[in-house]
Amino acid sequence: MKLGDVLKKEREKKELSTAEVAEKLAISTSEYEEIEAGETPAESWGPNLAQIAIELETPTSRLLAESGRFADTNHGQAGSLIKGHRENREKSVSEMAEALKMTEDEYAAVEAGSSPVEKYGPLFLGFAEVIEQPVFNLFYPCGLPFQELDDYP
Repeated sequence: MKLGDVLKKEREKKELSTAEVAEKLAISTSEYEEIEAGETPAESWGPNLAQIAIELETPTSRLLAESGRFADTNHGQAGSLIKGHRENREKSVSEMAEALKMTEDEYAAVEAGSSPVEKYGPLFLGFAEVIEQPVFNLFYPCGLPFQELDDYP
């Protein structure tokens, strides 16, 4: 299963059109449809964001905005929030990179605010608010990583 499949299934459960979701996320319908089709970096960065939340023992929403709300997200903010939570947990950049199976430079880009987390993280949070679920559930529907599922109820 792709992350886009999870988004589509949850959108359809709420009886929302792609245009309605795109409007709530302040992106074009075609951009949202690409995400739902699994044709963007969101497919890999969603799981990366979930793994960062697990490693930092922090709710995913709090890695994207201090309030945990979509309306309070700002471009470049996720990196500094992630860095702050990493430092509070006394984890090194190398420990995080190893846990995420990234190079230290790739992980450093996350904390510098120059990774796709800055674009897709807030969109996941906004989508989660639209469907009234925690953002982490998008990556672990039924408590399992979406990649391990063929389908779910």
